Order: sequence, then C-alpha cells, then structure tokens
Amino acid sequence: MNLIITGCEYTGTTTFAKAIGSWMRSAMGGVQEIHDHFKLPDIACYRLGKPADPLNNQELEQILGWTPKLQEMAQRQSLMYHMPNTSTADDYILVDYHIGDAVYGPRFFGYGQEHELQGGQRSKYARRTEKHLLDQAPGTILVTITASVEAISTRMASKPHSYAIVHSKDVAPVLAAFTQEHENSIIPNKIMIDSTNTTVKEMGATFRSSMQPFLTIEDRRRLAMLRN
Repeated sequence: MNLIITGCEYTGTTTFAKAIGSWMRSAMGGVQEIHDHFKLPDIACYRLGKPADPLNNQELEQILGWTPKLQEMAQRQSLMYHMPNTSTADDYILVDYHIGDAVYGPRFFGYGQEHELQGGQRSKYARRTEKHLLDQAPGTILVTITASVEAISTRMASKPHSYAIVHSKDVAPVLAAFTQEHENSIIPNKIMIDSTNTTVKEMGATFRSSMQPFLTIEDRRRLAMLRN
C-alpha cells in the first residue's frame, strides 16, 4: 500500500503517519517505509535502520539560508528520489511530499512561482510529479488531513514547532491551499480526514473505512492472511 499523507502543519500528519504505519505492520505485515522529511529545513533523509545523527541547529539554519534556487533544487531532486516504487518495500508512506512542496514553496521559500526556471509553477509541477507517480505506483492513495483554523491555532500556541513554517496569519490560506491541491490532484484514490475534534484512533478508523474501494488485490490478500 502506497500512501501520501499531507496537510497543513499542526493538522497531525506525522502522528497519523506513524499510527497508520504501526497498524499496517500488525494488519498487513511487511516493511513500512515512512519518509517525513520534505518540510524545509528538516529535510534529512536516512536509509532504513539506525539513523545518523539528526541535523543540528547550525545545519538547519544553513538550509534556511540557502537561496530559493538551491532550496528548489534540493526539494525537486528529493521528490524524484523518493518516487514510490512498489519493488522497494511492501508499503511506502510519504508525508507532505509534492503537495506540501506545492503549498509551502511559493508562499514561504520564494521558489515555484509562475516563471520558475527549473520546475515551473509548483502546482503544475505537482501534477507532472503525479503522472510519474501513477506510472510507478498506480494504487497510491492521497490522504489529506485538515482541521479548523481554531484547532490549529490552539495546537500552535500549546506546542509550537521548532522552525515552524506556518504561523497564525497563515493558517486559513494554507488550509485552503491544501484543500485546493487535494481537489486538483490527478491521483484518483483520495481521502480527506478532519482532525479537529478527532482522536488518532478515530482518524485511523475513518481511514480504514474510506480506503476499502482503493485496496489492491495484494492489499486484500495480505489483510486476509493476518486476519486468519
């Protein structure tokens, strides 16, 4: 099963991805690769197994100091490198991936505007990315997590992220942008889940119910094997 889990910062994408990965291990077996390193500046990527030391504050600051050209280049190459491939793992979970890049790049990092020389307008580049993705992993499911402006503002105030991208004034337009990208996506298997007043367990139940029409024959076989 290949998933792209995306949504505005503070909606709970990372927490949800970890929960779904854990459920997959118990319900489907196999190996779950979770890649959650597409938000600048926290873009460190390590192979499976014991990770290297995380990026330190000096390194994170250096990434934020890159020009928009360098940031765009790093993100574009990372997107291509992490293109889902069903031959590399039983399950592949990408957090934010190209959707987050399309939302955050033009708004906060100065790349991906209409006349971007490399990838072009980021929303259009996202559709190009999806064409490649669907060639390699046609069963991919796009899961967009949303929440109310009030819920995100409360989470932001109670547990602020280090190097946060989204701030109070940005919440409403960024939420709208993620919804627009979800609607514009050419990935046919799409689910939207609201985390406003919902536990992670309840979100998981919503996902498992909504994913049923999108399960492949192999997904159903794996689920049935461990259930029996």
